[in-house]
Amino acid sequence: MPTVHLRTKLLPALALAALALVLAAATAGAANRARQRLIVRGDATAVQGPCSERGVCPLELEGGRFRGAPVGAGAYTGSFRLKVAEQFPNGEGGICAPLKGRIVLGGGTADRLVLAVAGDSCQDGGGSLAGASFTGLAHFVVAHGSGRYARTTGAGRVQFSEDAAHNHRMTVVGAIAG
Repeated sequence: MPTVHLRTKLLPALALAALALVLAAATAGAANRARQRLIVRGDATAVQGPCSERGVCPLELEGGRFRGAPVGAGAYTGSFRLKVAEQFPNGEGGICAPLKGRIVLGGGTADRLVLAVAGDSCQDGGGSLAGASFTGLAHFVVAHGSGRYARTTGAGRVQFSEDAAHNHRMTVVGAIAG
């Protein structure tokens, strides 16, 4: 009698557990299919504003144009805060400073993808900052999106370079899903 009673309770429980595993695998497969590599290259002009008394300097990217996959091409902007009060040596006689801000791909359109960015910007070499070039490395997460990017999530890395003439170039490498 205990064997029959155990079997009648155990078999439905096993069937339910198997169904849950099948549904979980199907859901994970759908999520993996929706995941895409995000590769973006962009060019803009870097404009630095006056630094605050607390050592935070605004940096804006203007006139930006990007191209990439799967996002295509379009305009972009960037808005950052460079924390020069927290500067540290770059190992070449120059400095680095923490960088935080956002990049808006598709600015001025209904299909925008907003990336929250945090990392560091470092002077290339040493010497005066006035005529220096800079390289930045940062992580990004998708902060939000609109239009076709309304439910997009994702993360990755961003590399920035800025020459002495304030020409700014970025490369974004990551993944998005949505």
